[in-house]
Amino acid sequence: MDLHQFNQQPLEQRAGILTRQGTFLAVRHRSQYVICLYHMNQFFAELWYEPRRHEFVLARGLQNGVYLEPYLELISLTEISARF
Repeated sequence: MDLHQFNQQPLEQRAGILTRQGTFLAVRHRSQYVICLYHMNQFFAELWYEPRRHEFVLARGLQNGVYLEPYLELISLTEISARF
């Protein structure tokens, strides 16, 4: 699955794809959200979860490296390249 195909899926399907097929890399917190970063072979993706409502609110494939900046202090690029 490529980035375009992923982003065309409904939210529930994107969340399932990430949790079943993605490689979990990092987690961060922003306001009331828990945001997880996944690697999906050809792209990275974020999965936003709102614990108070017990639901996923956003799952998006990332096209631009700018979106990875919040994770740079949380993960080692050497660690990621060793996995892939």
